[in-house]
Amino acid sequence: MSEKARKLFDALDLNADGTLTRAEVISALRTKGPTLAARGDLPFWGLGDADDSSALFDAADQNGDSVLTFEEFAAVVDRRFGW
Repeated sequence: MSEKARKLFDALDLNADGTLTRAEVISALRTKGPTLAARGDLPFWGLGDADDSSALFDAADQNGDSVLTFEEFAAVVDRRFGW
């Protein structure tokens, strides 16, 4: 798992509980996405609308419990973002 994935996960974990919900991912990417991209913590092409964020969440939610662990998240973003 990459350090970039950890940094991004922590930035999206708005309530700092160690997991991500769909609403958290959508909200965090909407509010923090441009800043994260400008710092190099998220590819600019990774910014999208709520549908794109929701699709990223669905791709990562491997066990279908509607909550992302760091491991689920990192497996998808490392592959998708080429980290």
